[in-house]
Amino acid sequence: MIRGLLVSALSMVFASMVANSQMVSNSTIQNDPAKEALCAKRSKVKPVPFLIDQDYVNRTRAAHPDTTFIAEDGIIPELIECRVNDATGVYGADSLSSEDSSYWHLVRPEQFAPGIHTAAGQVQADNVCFKAARDKLNREGLDHGFGYTTEVNEITLNVSPWYLPGVKVAGMKAERYDIAVVGKLFYKSSGPDLTAFRAACLLSPILEVKAVQANEESADRELKMETRFETPFRK
Repeated sequence: MIRGLLVSALSMVFASMVANSQMVSNSTIQNDPAKEALCAKRSKVKPVPFLIDQDYVNRTRAAHPDTTFIAEDGIIPELIECRVNDATGVYGADSLSSEDSSYWHLVRPEQFAPGIHTAAGQVQADNVCFKAARDKLNREGLDHGFGYTTEVNEITLNVSPWYLPGVKVAGMKAERYDIAVVGKLFYKSSGPDLTAFRAACLLSPILEVKAVQANEESADRELKMETRFETPFRK
């Protein structure tokens, strides 16, 4: 019982520390410019802007006054702490922490709520693209759209090949943190089959439509692709 109360108390203290932390820009934490350049050179990274908990900076420098903080953007963004290594006497990367840490994160553009990494956010992005694709096609006889063929992904550095920065949708280059949506619309036709269009949308982090394209797909390709799916949903 006592142990349970102690764990609970420690959890409350940690939560309070996180809630009360002051996130500041890396430009305000007074890195030494020469050491920052050396840290980046020896870590072989190109530093990017980030936010960090000022209390964490203070605690770290209380123990290691020569600490320089830089951040690297990559498949797993990392905070790099450079200082003199006790064992080697060499100034360089001495500590790494990934972005899932509570005390720092990269500077990101404004994003829509509830966010693309939630189920509700995925549906919201799907709906925006569905409407944009319908408007783009401007065609009568819509039967249904997207369903199980929809893919919604944030433009990152770790998904290839379609969702990397620089990929083009209708001539527009995707940027980091943009949102890519790929799906299908099905229209009634004069024959027994529906006419399928593959739609691709590029949305900003706040779900503004940056680009949309739609191309008709053949019935043969449709049959081959859809056999691996099960229950669809329809719009």
